[in-house]
Amino acid sequence: MKHDGSTEDEIAVAGVVYDGKFDVDAVLSAAVELLRSNGLRVGGLLQHFGETLSNGKRAMYVEDLSNGERIRLDIPRGKEAAGCTLDPDGLNRAACALKNAIAQRPDVLIINRFGKQEAEGHGMRAELAEAVSSGVPTVVAVSQSLIADWDKFVGEPGHVLKPQPEDILNWSRQQLRSESAVRRSA
Repeated sequence: MKHDGSTEDEIAVAGVVYDGKFDVDAVLSAAVELLRSNGLRVGGLLQHFGETLSNGKRAMYVEDLSNGERIRLDIPRGKEAAGCTLDPDGLNRAACALKNAIAQRPDVLIINRFGKQEAEGHGMRAELAEAVSSGVPTVVAVSQSLIADWDKFVGEPGHVLKPQPEDILNWSRQQLRSESAVRRSA
């Protein structure tokens, strides 16, 4: 894959690169609405933040795009608690929802994050790999700080998109046209 947008031997996955100050979740949410308004079936997970907790962090959820269910990913641990607040049960439920989305073969799959856990080989890395190998056009939010890990995950260099709903729509349409052309020539 190439950063120049070429498609030769390219897998159908793109990272939406953002920095820590940018609300990529709002962009992905707007992209889902734009994709759907253009008649595309969208599956996957969107991340949302909830109420502020006593430790100053915010509750974290993912929304299953197939049914609107919100799955909580953090464990409220109190004001003085330190360390990871990731809920293993919530992560497992989100992973199952993502596997179900992949099996439904939507036109476009949205995945909330390729994060630190995935970069280190944990989290939903296996489900991300399944999505990438499924052939379903897949869009994943990737922090600028993890772009080298993303490139290693998908192949050097990974295809990246600007965090703009229209860019996600245009890329998705291009992937679907390419997929359709391949099916016609087979």
